[in-house]
Amino acid sequence: MFGGSNPTLNQGINQSGQIAGYGQSQGEGLTTSAGNFFQGLLGGNPAQTAKLLAPQIQAQQQQAQQQKQQNAQFGNRSGGTNASNQTIDDTTRANISTMVSKLTGAAATNAANMGQSLLSTGISALNNQVQFSQQQMQNWQNSIFGQGISGAAGFGEAAALGA
Repeated sequence: MFGGSNPTLNQGINQSGQIAGYGQSQGEGLTTSAGNFFQGLLGGNPAQTAKLLAPQIQAQQQQAQQQKQQNAQFGNRSGGTNASNQTIDDTTRANISTMVSKLTGAAATNAANMGQSLLSTGISALNNQVQFSQQQMQNWQNSIFGQGISGAAGFGEAAALGA
């Protein structure tokens, strides 16, 4: 009444703050992980790339090893088996290189999109905060107490001007 209190607005401000806090903490963790992954791929360090893609690289290598074992068990003993195994190794290296190239391009795009999204989220949160503050200030001005201060200020101004 005297302070222009609006329980719904105050509750909305508190709830928005709680949601923002949760979203921020979860988002920061996920964004940091994703950003580190993308930066690791974009950094050009082969050791870092291998570390980041170890599960995928290992799957490619295991598949190649299985093909070689199949050749050893069921293939003939001629030079064709050796040539086939060399082709398997070459294909595996090519598959890994293709995978790294595709993921590096995707990492650049995703990192840029993530940055733009975070900037938009930050600007939106700032705008919400400003709107809440303006609404709260408007409520105070429209309250009995706020009207009293405005009236007293107007009276003092009129007296000072000799009206």
